[in-house]
Amino acid sequence: MRAFELYLPRFFKQRRGSDLLTPELGTSLHALLETEDERQRAEIVRRVAHEEIPGTFGKYLETLRSFDVTVHPEARTMRVSLELKPHGAGWVSWSFELSFPPQEEGGSQEPARPRPSPEAMNDPRTAELIRVARHYYPAGYPLWEDDDEEPEPAHWRTTEFQRWRTLRQRTWDDWKEWDELLQRLRAAFPGHDVSDVTHPSADACSRCCVYLEQPLPEGGRAVTRVVGAISILAPLYLVYVTTETMRPGDTADWPPPDFSPTGEAKSAADTLARLIEQVFGYRPFPLELADIPLPDLRIDSLHEPATLLGALFADRGTLANLP
Repeated sequence: MRAFELYLPRFFKQRRGSDLLTPELGTSLHALLETEDERQRAEIVRRVAHEEIPGTFGKYLETLRSFDVTVHPEARTMRVSLELKPHGAGWVSWSFELSFPPQEEGGSQEPARPRPSPEAMNDPRTAELIRVARHYYPAGYPLWEDDDEEPEPAHWRTTEFQRWRTLRQRTWDDWKEWDELLQRLRAAFPGHDVSDVTHPSADACSRCCVYLEQPLPEGGRAVTRVVGAISILAPLYLVYVTTETMRPGDTADWPPPDFSPTGEAKSAADTLARLIEQVFGYRPFPLELADIPLPDLRIDSLHEPATLLGALFADRGTLANLP
């Protein structure tokens, strides 16, 4: 079920066909805002339920029993309700809201993907980090070539994937430095929640979060999350911040990660970075290399073209997805 919670809402919001490298990742739901014809709307919903969801999530999904969409064109929102049964789990009923901001004329629904600079492509560190990525992720094996009749995807049987899985399991079973970091963070931030927010088995990093909260005069609270991400594949780490204003009745959002915080958040981020370096001896990930493309590598946790950031940590959307 965790895979659906993490990726299904984002999958619904992405326009199908908008990414030339992975045109099958995304849905046609946005088209419901562009037509008032009930027959066309019904066909769009049918296509999403019977073709697009199984086509992407079939390996995790046993049955989709119901799928309903209520459209609010003026607000450009939709309420999605569905009942599904993941493989190895019971029936789950689920409902959430999607928001589709207006698309600017001549623009695209999705923000432009950052492009690495020529300097980043020629940086000597780039070749070394690409070598690390290729050690743990197989080349080839595009998603659309997966055979649903096979007991497991073919790329799972590669040497590279076995290395990745072994290393990920080792960090789950016995990572003394990780446990020490959490203990030292709780001592450094008394009175604040400190949590392990690692996504189960999906990404190439483990993440911890320090929560800084302030009540708001009109009700609700301002929540700043200071996050440390430790790569399991290379001696590298990331520290970033997300800030969110939460009021009763608001729809949960995923503020984008801020890698250059200021004020109280910067002080907390500096403390977190210092503790990571003391415990692990790791160095900061060079963000100028984040968007170096790895177009031929198969990375299961990504629903976007692979980059060094995604391979060694996670994509930006996943980094922003925090409890």
